[in-house]
Amino acid sequence: MENFKLENAIKNLANEPEAFYNLQNKYDRIISVLGGSLQVGQTISNDFDLIEITRKGLPKSVVNTISNLLGISMEKMSALIHVSHRTIQRKSDVELLNVYPTEQILEIAEVISRGIEVLGTLEAFTSWLHSEIRVLNYQKPINFLDTSFGTSLIKDTLGRIEFGVYS
Repeated sequence: MENFKLENAIKNLANEPEAFYNLQNKYDRIISVLGGSLQVGQTISNDFDLIEITRKGLPKSVVNTISNLLGISMEKMSALIHVSHRTIQRKSDVELLNVYPTEQILEIAEVISRGIEVLGTLEAFTSWLHSEIRVLNYQKPINFLDTSFGTSLIKDTLGRIEFGVYS
């Protein structure tokens, strides 16, 4: 894992969605979802980098970015990463999160990236995320993003959609 260079910076999905759609590398798409390499502070090139960044922690500002992308309140976002809302409020934007919230945020970012890839746009993905889905027993996908098993289920469901399997 290396620190980013300004000329190679990955753009923030929220600010420059067109740049996201041109990214071919899954790790670059995850960085874009997290707010760009300037916000994250480093690049991710492989799974070893994901492990390292999980251990190091992501800055609290990433929580705000993901919350805004998903169209959810900070209270809901806090519940998804299993950290009290008050704890999130007390942290400065540059303070690093612990291992477990960081890992959950990375998994959520991977789901967002995959959802945009399958459904075409961030808007289509967030609309789907907040809809009751038959294959999920008429529950909303957003409610499954609080566990590893839930994010895996949502990625599997997106894969079924991608290949035209009834979902």
